[in-house]
Amino acid sequence: MVLATLIYACNQGRTSVKVSKTATRYEMTAIYPERKTASVLLALKDSFKDQDTLLLNKNLGTGKELSLANGAVFYLRFNPGKLEMEFLNAKNDQKGFDFFDKLVREVKSAVN
Repeated sequence: MVLATLIYACNQGRTSVKVSKTATRYEMTAIYPERKTASVLLALKDSFKDQDTLLLNKNLGTGKELSLANGAVFYLRFNPGKLEMEFLNAKNDQKGFDFFDKLVREVKSAVN
């Protein structure tokens, strides 16, 4: 039991950000200490700005496809300590890609 507690405590400070870009999709998974969840939420709120911030009131813990006012469409799952996002090129234009790329950079900055 002590070993399990020690392993859990060590993992609380671990941060992992994985980004994958292919010809058809752009994905990001971020695992971070729960204490950084507020920073990630702030990055999301800043990116979604005025009208789209209401999307954060949805239950994003189970994952949702979001359609933003700027035309960007992507999947987002957000829980304390973990964020997953997937952007399909076929559902978006260059403006949507640029928005998502900036969002990925902002989240990476928030967890590091």
